[in-house]
Amino acid sequence: MKLRLKVISMNMFIIVAILLISGIIIIRTIDNFNLYTSYQYVLSQSNFTEQYLSEYLKISEKPEVSLELNVNSLEEKLKLQSGCDVEISDNKKASVNEMEKSALSGKKVYFINTEGPNRKLLMAFPIIVRGSVIGTVSLEYSLYQADNMKRNLQITLVILLVFALFVSLLLSYLFSYRMIKPLEKLTFTTKEYSKGNFNEISGVSTGDEIEKLAHSFNDMGKNIKVMIDKLTDEQQKQKKFIDSVTHEIRTPLTNIIGYADLSGRINQEDQRKKYYTYIVDESKRLLNMVNNLLELSQLNQYEFSISKKETDIKNIIIKAVDLMKDRAGKFGMTISCQLEDVKASVDEEKIKQVVMNIIDNAIKYSEGSLIEIKLWKEQDIYIKIMDDGIGIPKADIKSITEPFYRVDKSRSRKLGGNGLGLSICMEIIEAHDGKLDIDSAEGEGTIVTISLQP
Repeated sequence: MKLRLKVISMNMFIIVAILLISGIIIIRTIDNFNLYTSYQYVLSQSNFTEQYLSEYLKISEKPEVSLELNVNSLEEKLKLQSGCDVEISDNKKASVNEMEKSALSGKKVYFINTEGPNRKLLMAFPIIVRGSVIGTVSLEYSLYQADNMKRNLQITLVILLVFALFVSLLLSYLFSYRMIKPLEKLTFTTKEYSKGNFNEISGVSTGDEIEKLAHSFNDMGKNIKVMIDKLTDEQQKQKKFIDSVTHEIRTPLTNIIGYADLSGRINQEDQRKKYYTYIVDESKRLLNMVNNLLELSQLNQYEFSISKKETDIKNIIIKAVDLMKDRAGKFGMTISCQLEDVKASVDEEKIKQVVMNIIDNAIKYSEGSLIEIKLWKEQDIYIKIMDDGIGIPKADIKSITEPFYRVDKSRSRKLGGNGLGLSICMEIIEAHDGKLDIDSAEGEGTIVTISLQP
């Protein structure tokens, strides 16, 4: 059975049950009240009749004879006064019912006769004169009005039940539609989710837990979509990385095999030495690439951790510059430093590696003459390394930190670059909860800014 039908059936059952039980209780209460009122009325009339007959017969010397002679007139007179059918019987009556027997024994009794279309309230009591029971009086009061009211109430209850069924059916349908429609949307959305369609649920504004559930579904869909997009992006990056690794390793290996093959075919010693030199250079380049790949792999592992301690950042930069100034001099470049005294909790060797790598890139890819390094502290610690070289095209800046990405591939290979340096730098800085930003323009130079937490 569908949920909507269950909701409608349950609502109708509850409403009808409440109305039916309430109606029965109300009808019974009203009927009992009418019966009690009728009983009190007949009781009062019986008391009046009893007193009247007692006074009437007490003045007669022979009350039995007087009763027998005047029974018809007394019945008519008492009927008019009481509004009840009155029957007076003496002790000589052959047929005596159970009520009259009880009355002859001196008791006042009553019962309700349910035979016929309308009920009747019957009450019998003895006629006592001078201490002796000389007859009985039976009062019969019609309960037509009480029965008529009961029938009208029952008809009204049936009409109300039919009306309630219709109203409950309508309201239940509207309520179930308001409740079930969002659930149907949620069901449809879950099926779409299973197909990979993460469309947002709209039009659910019930203002209750169902609306909250719809919002949760939307958030879940967004999160799943983001995760899938990330996984897809990571897969694409992984494929690109593997393709790049394959290409980068194949090139020096091909060169090594080619030079080795040529060196075995020629007899000139100087030419053979030249090929050996090429083989050594390509082998070193291949070894450097493998080492960088291993380092990058370690940086990407979950167990990778940095060893932080309170360190003088200025001293780290000075050490890095001392190691790189001879290399810069070979290319006709000088390194200028403006360094404040700044201390922070960092991994000294890792930060030095980052600074050296950025200086090395500035040397390799710059046709300028000056590399400037600045260190200062505001809310965060900033290291800025600037060169006046060839710069980087705007389109390449976003991808410059990706593994194996190189703006000028021929220049990079010539100078021994493999496109992994900035990737390693980015991983190290992010491990320090810092940022590495690159700003550059072709022909104007490059600015690399490192921000670290104090």
